[in-house]
Amino acid sequence: MIHKILSKQDNAKDCFICGTENKSGLQASFYELDNKKTACIFNAKSIHEGHPGILHGGIICSILDETAGRAMAAVKSDISAFTIELKTNYFSPVPSNTELTAVGWVEEIREKVYISVAEIYLPDGRTAARGRGVYYIVKNDTEKINAEYHKVFPSELDRFELDIPEPEESPDK
Repeated sequence: MIHKILSKQDNAKDCFICGTENKSGLQASFYELDNKKTACIFNAKSIHEGHPGILHGGIICSILDETAGRAMAAVKSDISAFTIELKTNYFSPVPSNTELTAVGWVEEIREKVYISVAEIYLPDGRTAARGRGVYYIVKNDTEKINAEYHKVFPSELDRFELDIPEPEESPDK
């Protein structure tokens, strides 16, 4: 299903996941969508493989964690959080050197934590992996964070809309 991109989220220069100048990183781009979800577009390289042509499970977990954690920004933008728990399920090998999409959404917001889910989709629309995380909410000093670390940097992966798979049933059933 096609979803409009409402805004691009901030990147950092050195972050392993979104760092625009980290040549060993994923240089992923994150977007807030019209359905209150957050999408990540990335293209992992061969240096991120665990086996030839297949991403390392830790890289997959990192993308899921970052996408699920950033999902809160599409719901409430003035919150920062740290991961306190992440459960990951792997359903299919994730190829390297392929543009991929991950999508995250918030399941529940509590007083001190929120719970989010993220999925990585293969080019054919199948769900390759899913992560469900619990994130501890901390006071957000947005001005300081943005001034010193995060900014919106243009990327060759930037889009105005995304075609997000809407699987009929969960791959783990």
